[in-house]
Parts: sequence; C-alpha cells; structure tokens
Amino acid sequence: MSPGEVRRIGAEELISHGVRTLDDRAPLRATERTPGPVILLSMQGRSTEFAIDTASAHPDHSVFAFVDTAELSMKPADGPWMPVESGLVVAPPGVTHHVRCEGPWHITAAYVPRPALGAFVTGVPDDARSLGERRPLDLAMQAFIEQILATDEEATAIERYAIEHLIVEMSGAILLDRVGAESSQRSPRATLRDRAVAVIAQQCGDPGLTPAVVAREVQCSLRQLQLVFAEVENSVAGEIRHQRARLARSLLLDSAHDQLSIEQISQRAGFHSPMSLRRALDEDYGTTPRALRTQRDTGQHAARETAGR
Repeated sequence: MSPGEVRRIGAEELISHGVRTLDDRAPLRATERTPGPVILLSMQGRSTEFAIDTASAHPDHSVFAFVDTAELSMKPADGPWMPVESGLVVAPPGVTHHVRCEGPWHITAAYVPRPALGAFVTGVPDDARSLGERRPLDLAMQAFIEQILATDEEATAIERYAIEHLIVEMSGAILLDRVGAESSQRSPRATLRDRAVAVIAQQCGDPGLTPAVVAREVQCSLRQLQLVFAEVENSVAGEIRHQRARLARSLLLDSAHDQLSIEQISQRAGFHSPMSLRRALDEDYGTTPRALRTQRDTGQHAARETAGR
C-alpha cells in the first residue's frame, strides 16, 4: 500500500486497529487512509456489537470518533452497559470498551499520535468522554475526514503532510475547546486564566508572543491578566516560557522531527536561541535536548525488544 492511499479493509485489518465484531453475522467493513502516523477510518453497518481496544493496538494514539446512530451504548470489559449520547467520543488514552449500535450506524474516526497533540495542548484528559453537543469545529473535522476518505486518488507528499497537520491541529483545538467549556463553571478569574493558557498553548511557537499580545487576545488589560496569574504564583511571561518548553520537549520526543537541528527546534518552539531552549528545559524538566532524544530512542529500542519476545 502506498502512503496516503485509500483502502477498503475487512475484519482482519480492522482487528489490527483494535476493532472486532462480536457478531459473525455482521462482519465489519471500513475505509482507511494513513497519510502518516495519523490513521483515518470510516465504518458503517446496522445493529452491531463490537469490542474496541485501540489502547493495545495503537498505544501511542488518542482517538477522536464521530458516531452517528439511533442508540449507542458502551461498557468496560467488566462493567454494565450504559447508554451514551451519539456524537463525538474523545478518548485520549484510546478506547477500551465494548460498543453497541442499534439501527443504521456510521463511525468516522481519527487515531492521532499523542506526542503530536502535545505540540498544541498543555495536557489531555485521562479518560474517554462522549460529547453529544456538536460544535462547528468537530462537525468540520468529521466532514473533512469523510471527504478525504471519499476521494480515491492517492495523496501527494505535500497533501499527506497537510492532511496530517490539519487533523492534529483540529484535534488539539477540540481538546482546548472542550476543556475550556468545562471550565465555564469556575470563577470568572479562573476562567480568564484558562483562556489565556489556551491562547499561549496554541501560539507559543510564535517568537512574537508576549504578555501584552495574550492580554489583547483574551480581551482584558495586561494588569488584570498579570493579577489572575499571580493568584496561582505564576506569571504570563512564565507561562509562555513553560509552554515553549513543553512544545520543544514534544518536538524532541517525536521522531517525525529528527531531521530538525536543536537550533531549528528552538525556533519552532518560539525561543530566541538554543541557549534559551536549554535553560527552559533544564528548569522545567531537568534535562537537555540531547538527553530527551536519547531517552526516546532507548525507550523505543526496549519496546521493540519486548515485542519480539
């Protein structure tokens, strides 16, 4: 299979993606495209019960699944069936549930590498969430994936890069949006701080990002913003530096960016020099750029050895 090619796949290939039907009378069929580390799937059928364990099949991927069905219920391996809203299922650690869809159903899913998401969000929830309320961004992401899967033409290298980048960005923005929505029950000052952190997380790679720019983005005065950060013994400038260190760490741990030098990593993360990058990584993580890459390579080698036993 060529990179970026659309494939029609059956039950055996779906098992490799952690999806297995529990009813032999309703074999699963799907459409798949893998423009890179991101995996896109579309499945449909009628009244099906299946087991999903993406956490084992793709342990380094989060799952964003758009589920359209009359009735949807899920249960953990050792728990009862629970009805959930049809809509968007966000599973940062992956899905490890049995799923039952009644009547005609259609599932569109994106498996997104967590290291890539780390370049856009400060953190991800540690449990699966079913979000019945649909919003413009996740509707657009679903439509985009379905269009990509409906086009049989093989994607060029540039198109594959664009698809990958857009899926990761939309996934990260959905996480930020949902986390922001959950924070709406908090105090106005805490909510303002959360909005500012979200802006910083998204824009920290811009070397021109300053506390004044953040204040303008969240539509408050710089003094007010500094005060709400001071309440948690932080500062706007300090949060920008933390987020740049987080982004740099994510890039260094992602093998997709191995071709970038340390200077290029520092530029992508918004630092003005490699020295600033090294200082921030030392302060926040007690490590160096070289040590992070060595740590990742050592971990991957150990995982390969374990899998080969």
